[in-house]
Formats: sequence, structure tokens, C-alpha cells
Amino acid sequence: MSAALKSLLLLPPPPSPVSAATLSAAYRPSVTATVSSLGQLSSSSQLLVVLPCPSLHRRLDLPRSQIYDEVQKLLGGVYSLICIVCAKFGVDVDSDTPGSIDARVILLDYTKSTSSRADDDAGPGDFLAGPIVDLQTFALTRRHWNKIFSVEGEEGQKLLASYVEATNRNSPPLVGNVELVKGGVSMVQKISTPVHPVAGSSTAHRVVAVGGTFDHLHVGHKLLLTATALLLQPDTGASLVNRRLIVGITGDELLKNKKYAEYLNSWKQRQEDVVEFLLSVLSFTRSNREEAIQITSFNEPVPNGHAIHTTIKDCSITIECAEIQDPFGPTITDESVTALVVSGETRSGGQAVNDKRLEKGWKALEVFEVDVLDAEDVEDRSTKAEDFASKISSTAIRKRRAEVARTSSL
Repeated sequence: MSAALKSLLLLPPPPSPVSAATLSAAYRPSVTATVSSLGQLSSSSQLLVVLPCPSLHRRLDLPRSQIYDEVQKLLGGVYSLICIVCAKFGVDVDSDTPGSIDARVILLDYTKSTSSRADDDAGPGDFLAGPIVDLQTFALTRRHWNKIFSVEGEEGQKLLASYVEATNRNSPPLVGNVELVKGGVSMVQKISTPVHPVAGSSTAHRVVAVGGTFDHLHVGHKLLLTATALLLQPDTGASLVNRRLIVGITGDELLKNKKYAEYLNSWKQRQEDVVEFLLSVLSFTRSNREEAIQITSFNEPVPNGHAIHTTIKDCSITIECAEIQDPFGPTITDESVTALVVSGETRSGGQAVNDKRLEKGWKALEVFEVDVLDAEDVEDRSTKAEDFASKISSTAIRKRRAEVARTSSL
């Protein structure tokens, strides 16, 4: 099995307001050209989509909960658009077959006046955690690509020039074949009134949790995991405070009666997929993977079963994957958790967790939701919702694999 080739898509700043229609108008031509190009390759691709967000520039030191809703909506909209375009072209997003695309989205702290000058004294230990990074950090740590897709037009070309200039100030040199892709129409509506933060958003969270099966990791999972990582409050002081991202992953025993259970990935495989994805959006360091992380396994009985902790040493973030045997997992065995991320479909689960915590005399968790990904193609009604749904449903992915296996055995 050959490794996926890594490519980069540098998009211009998002439209305002953000909606399925405005994102489609702004980004669909660029995403379509990118998917068309990568879909023709004889290998699979891992595509990192970078979204510069000037609106966040002066707000990153605030509690992350104040920007959460705005950012998860943007992430969800972009992931939906990518899936819609891939569905239209028949491109796989959940396998390692030739032409398949594994997309990940991060945000760039970037404005039109952002200097492209990188710090000449920057060393291999310099580090900043994602999923929001500045241009300098990104240029220092991500510089080897199969293809670099840059959007035509002033905004897109300025971003590419800034990235190239920043990478060229450091070694090793930037690697990647640049392909220009067509841009869309991006409208920005200036809003004079401030956006009101959500209730309870003054809290800075350093221990956050999310749970799920995470089988055959798809874009719905990616949105959920990225949104959880987003809530981890960055350190602003001289000393690093350990931050914990707890991922409860359903144990194999609870999944025996799932549809197409024979095509379920094992807990270990699902845990590895979760950690690999989170490292790709969190870990921005020049150290190699072996030096950057520390892995600790807990095979002896723990409150929720088997656990594997992956610590990103330079920023003191620990990804704690716990095997869960009930709907609650670490949220009712670890009092230090302060926030829980759920999907709109699992809102009731968040309430159930807080009921249990209150019974124990603990503080309720602040519950954050991610939007359900939108299957409607606002520009092309011929794209079937079921084609989109098959890319964001673990059951549908397993069903498709079962059908492929059955066909190949005939």
C-alpha cells in the first residue's frame, strides 16, 4: 500500500456572511479544479486545505469558545462543499484507492497586511498548535508537497507569494508543483455591530472531550475532531500548561451488532486514524514525528478500559484516546473535563452526561455542537443527496466495501 501524496490548496479569505451559497460561489471553481486534478492521479492524495481568516486576527487570545460557532460553521461548510464536489466526480474520500482524496482543513491567522517575512532566528523547536496557525509557523513546518494549488486573482496570488517568500527564508527549500486554479466570486458584507458571544463563552477550556465510533474516518468525524481541538485554549504565558483532548472511542464489544460489522475497523485502527488526523491539524513542528510525540499505553484496567495517550511535547497537548463501554466514558469519571463537543444529532447525549455529573455533585460541562453537514448542492441539483451521504456515513462506507468484496468474489 503506497502512502498518500500530500497536496496543498491555498484558498482566499472566506466570504461574509458564510452560507452554503456564498461558500459555493467563492470556492466551488477552485475545489472542482483541485478535485479534478487529484482524481486523475494513479495514487491517493492527502489534501490540506488552508483557509486564511482575517476576521479572527485580533481575537485569538480570547476564550476560544467565543469564536467556536463561527469557525465550526465555516469548517462544516467547506467540508460539505468538498464532499459535494467529490460526489459529483465520483471521487472516493474514504479509501486509499488511486485518485481518492483525504481532505483536511485548517485556518490561517492572516490579513492582507500580514508580513511574509519569517523570523530568521526561528529554530527547529519553534512550535504553535493548530488548527489555527500563523503564516510563519505554517511556512516553517509544512513545505513538502506533491502539488500546490493556488487560486487565480489578487487575493490568491498574494497568499501564494507570501507563503513562498516565507518558506524560501528557511531550509529545506519548498517542494511542490504549483497549479493555478480558477477562483470564484467572494462577497464580503461589512457588519458594523459586534457578534455576540455565546452564553458561557468566557470560559477558557483546557480539558475537552468528544466521543464516537470513528469507524472509517470521514469528513463528519474530521469536523467533530477539529472543532474539539479548536476549543483547547492556547497558552499565552511563559510556562506551558498541559492541555488534554479526550476522545472516547467505542469499544469493539459494543459494535458486534452494527450493520456490516465484519467491515468495522478494530479499536486500535480507529484510535490510530483519530490520532493521525489530529496530529495533522494540531502539530506544527519542525521536529520529526518520533521526536515530537510521546505515546503511553494503559493496558491495565482503567475506568473506561484500554487507553492510549499521545503527547505533543512542544505544546503540552495530550490526545487521550479511551476505549468506552457505555454512552458516557471519561466525561463521568474525570471531573476535570470542562467541555464536550457533540453533533446536532447527539445533543441529547450531552444532556445525559450533565445529568450524571450533577448527580455526582460535579459541575456540568459546557456543551458545544457542530452543524450537521449539508448535503444539498446549491448549484447543481443533479448531485444526489445519497451520493453525498455515502461519504459521511460509516455504515454506508461499510456497505459499499461489502458490495465491492461480494462483486470481486463472483
